[in-house]
Formats: sequence, structure tokens, C-alpha cells
Amino acid sequence: MNIKKIIVLSLLILPILEIVLFVEIGSTIGSFNTISIIILSAFLGIYLIKTQAVIQLNQVRNKVLQGIRPDKEIMSGIITLLSGILFLIPGFLTDFIAIFLLIGPFRSILMRKYSFAGTRSKNQSRRSVIDVDYKEDD
Repeated sequence: MNIKKIIVLSLLILPILEIVLFVEIGSTIGSFNTISIIILSAFLGIYLIKTQAVIQLNQVRNKVLQGIRPDKEIMSGIITLLSGILFLIPGFLTDFIAIFLLIGPFRSILMRKYSFAGTRSKNQSRRSVIDVDYKEDD
């Protein structure tokens, strides 16, 4: 399935699922508790984005200063940012996905699957640069 179709489909289905969950959970725990949970999750998202952004940037900077590619740190920062954004979006399904992204084993699976490392082909890694100076004879 095409990524554009997936995005369009999820943009249509996600609000419907969130509304259904609002109604079902709201009827179970009450409207005040439902609204309180949504507001608290938004504050959690803001806190997560603000605090983790500084930590992730420091980790990336330290790796770069050591001369090491910060692939793992960048991927971890992207997942944390995505999780914070999902907490900001009102809804229980997006909060569940955000919590899912913060759990260690699932995060490591995502990082392995979408990691930057290992994207180089074998031919690219074996190439070497040869610097040559030449002179044209007239």
C-alpha cells in the first residue's frame, strides 16, 4: 500500500476512533475525568518535548565531538519527539501509541528497523578516493 494512501486513510479513521473512545471512556469514568486525562496528557507531551529535546541534543553533540555517528541518538530523539506530539493530540488512541513508543523494547525494535546505520551498500563502503594531479601536453 502506498504511503500517501496510508496517511489519508489514517487521517480519516483516527478522528472517528478518537471520538468513539471519548464517548465510551467518558461514559465509563465520567466527562470530568476524561477531560482531565486529556489535559494532563497534553502537559505531559509539552514536558516530554521540552526536557528530552535538550537531553537528546546534548547526546548528539557529545557523539559528534567524539567523532562517532550519532545514529542511535538521532533516532531516539525522533521517536521521543513523535511521542510528545502524539501526547499533545487530544485522544486516548494517540496517547496509547505515544506510551507504546516510549517503552524500551518497542523503541529498540523501531530503532533497529528504521536505523540509519547499514544503509550504505557494499560497493560504496569499499570505494576509495584516489587524488590525482595531471598535466596536459600541448
